[in-house]
Amino acid sequence: MSEQTALADAYERLYSASARMLWAQEYPAWRQEDSQWPAARREAWQALEQVLLEADASLGAPGQGEVSDPSRHLISRRAPGAVDRPLPFHEAVQDWRQRLAADPGFLVERMTPSPDFYMEPGACVVVPRARHFLMTGIFHELFFRVAPGRPGISLGPEAAELSAVAHEAADALRAPLGLTVPTPIPGAAPWITPVPHRFTDLPGLETRLEALRRAAWPAAETVPTVEEKKASADFSLRISVCKAAADVRELLAGRPAPAWREQYEQIDPARHGVVGLDADASGPRPTSFAEEAAAWRRAFAKGPSPWTPEEYQRQFYPDRGEKDVALSATRALVFAELLDEFAARHYPGRQSGLIHYSAYEFGQFVREEFGREMRDHVGF
Repeated sequence: MSEQTALADAYERLYSASARMLWAQEYPAWRQEDSQWPAARREAWQALEQVLLEADASLGAPGQGEVSDPSRHLISRRAPGAVDRPLPFHEAVQDWRQRLAADPGFLVERMTPSPDFYMEPGACVVVPRARHFLMTGIFHELFFRVAPGRPGISLGPEAAELSAVAHEAADALRAPLGLTVPTPIPGAAPWITPVPHRFTDLPGLETRLEALRRAAWPAAETVPTVEEKKASADFSLRISVCKAAADVRELLAGRPAPAWREQYEQIDPARHGVVGLDADASGPRPTSFAEEAAAWRRAFAKGPSPWTPEEYQRQFYPDRGEKDVALSATRALVFAELLDEFAARHYPGRQSGLIHYSAYEFGQFVREEFGREMRDHVGF
C-alpha cells in the first residue's frame, strides 16, 4: 500500500465517522441557537461541519461533459440548462425548492354544478392511496442510502427488479400529464461514472486530515457516552449519535473502530433495504430487494394507474372517506424524479464511493421537506 493510499484510507475513515455522527442526529440542531444543546457542542459541531463542507468544495464545481458521481451528484438526471454537466446535491435541492415554491396548484373555484373547488384537468395527477403510501417509502430509504459518510458499495444483481419497478412508477406519474413515456431507465445512463470517487483526488490531503482531526476531536468530546446519555435523560441527543461519537474518539486515539454502522447489523446494503427489519417465524430480518419489488408489484396490480381528470372534478375530501391522493403536476414530477433517483441508485452493479457531506441537505429535503408533505397525504 502506498503512502498516499494509506493517507486516503485514514482520511476516509475519519471523514465517514465524523459525517455519520452529524447525520445520525437526523436534524441539524447544531445550527439553531434556540436548541437545547450546550453552546460548546453547537459551536464544535458547526466547525466540524464547515471542515467537511470545505473538503467537498475543494473539488470544484462540475464542468461541461464531466461524469456524474454518485458520491456527490444526482445520477438520474443532469443539471438543467444548456450546459451538459453533473447536478450536485445542493443544486438539485435548490431546483426542487424553486419549482415547488412556484407551483400554481391545481384547484379552481367554480360555481357549477355547485360552488366548490375543482381539480383542473391536466393540472394534477390522482394516485390510488395504497400506491401512494407504498411509494412514500423511498423517502426514508434515500435518507439512509444517501447518508453522508456512507461507505462505497457495489449493488448486487438482486436489485434489478426493484430498480425497474421504481422507474415504472415514475413513468406512471408522468403519463397522465402527456409526457413521453416510457423513459430510459436512469440507472443505465451513460453519464454516470463507472469508477467510484476517492479522496485521493483532494489536494493537500495530509493537511486536510490534520484539520479534520482538530475539528472532529472537540465535536466528539462534547457528546456523552451511551451510559451518560441514558442517565441524564437528555432527549435532545440521539443514542446513535453517542455511538458514532464513541467511534470517532476511538479512531482519533488510533484504535480500531467502525467508521460506519448500519441501523441493524443484519443489513447488507448491497442486497437489502437499509431501513428497518421485517419479522417472520425465524425472527427479525432485513428486507431483500426482491421482496420489496414484489410488494410494489402486488400493490400496483390491485388498483388503477395514476390518472388526471378529463373534466373539472370536485376536490377530494379525505374526511369523507375519499382515499385517492391528488398531486399537482409540479409535485407529481418532483416525485417522479425522486423515484428515478431511487431507481438509479438501486440499479444492479451500481458502484458508489463514500457519500460526501454535501448530501446532507439532499437527505433533509427528501425526508423532512418533500417527503413529509407526501406522507401527510396518507397520515404517516
